[in-house]
Amino acid sequence: MHMTQTPQAKPRKPRGSLNQQVITQAALRIADRDGIDALTFPALGRELGAHPTAIYRHFRDKDELILALTDELHARAQASGLPATDDWAEDLRVFARRIHHVFMTHPQVGQLVAARTARRPHEFETVEHIIDCLRRGGLPDPEIGRCYRVFTDFVLSYSSMEAALFALDETARQADLRAWEVDYRRLPSERFPNLAMLADHIPPLDSPTNFEFALELMISAIRSRNHPADEPGRSPSSTGPTVE
Repeated sequence: MHMTQTPQAKPRKPRGSLNQQVITQAALRIADRDGIDALTFPALGRELGAHPTAIYRHFRDKDELILALTDELHARAQASGLPATDDWAEDLRVFARRIHHVFMTHPQVGQLVAARTARRPHEFETVEHIIDCLRRGGLPDPEIGRCYRVFTDFVLSYSSMEAALFALDETARQADLRAWEVDYRRLPSERFPNLAMLADHIPPLDSPTNFEFALELMISAIRSRNHPADEPGRSPSSTGPTVE
C-alpha cells in the first residue's frame, strides 16, 4: 500500500539562538530574494525555523526591523574599514561610493531607507566619519554642519532613488528606461526645443556615470565653502537666506 509522506517541518531553532543580528541577516536575504513586500514576521519565522512570536521578542514591529536593516547597510559600507588618508575629498568619494554600491546591491531595502534615521551604532559611525572628513577639509564648524547634512542627504537620497529603479519589476523598469530613448525623442521640437537640442547629451537613467558626476559636483561645492565671502552677492557675514 502506497503511503503519502507528510513534508517534514524545518527544525525549530533552540531557544536563545536568535538575536537581532541573525534576524536582520535573514530579513535581508528575504528582501533580496523575494522583495520587500515578502518580508513579514511569518516569513522570517519560516526562514529561521522559528515561531513568529520569537521574532517579536527582538523586534516589536516591522518598522523597527527596517531601522535595523538601515543600520546593516551602513555596516556593510564600513566592512573594509573607514577610509582615512591625507585627502579628505577622496575619503568622502570612497565612502559615498561604498554606500551607493551597498544600496544597489540590496535595492529592495535600499529604496526604503534614505529618509530613515536608524539610531544605531553603524549609522553613528557613518555620521562621525563624514564629519571628520569635512573637518579635515578646513571648513569652519557652521559650514561643516550644513555641508554634512546636504552631502549625506545627497548620497542617501540619490542611492535610494537608483535602488528604487532597480527594485522595480523588469517590465516597469525597462519601460522607464525606454521612455528616454523613445517617448522623449518623439516630442515635437517646436514645443520642446531645449529637449530636442539636448536629447543626445542626457545620459540614461541607469548610467553609472550619473552618481559619479553628481558626487564631483557636491565635493566641488563643499570646497567652495572654504571661501564663502568670494561668492557673488555674498557678504562675509552672510550665512544663508534670510527668513522674514
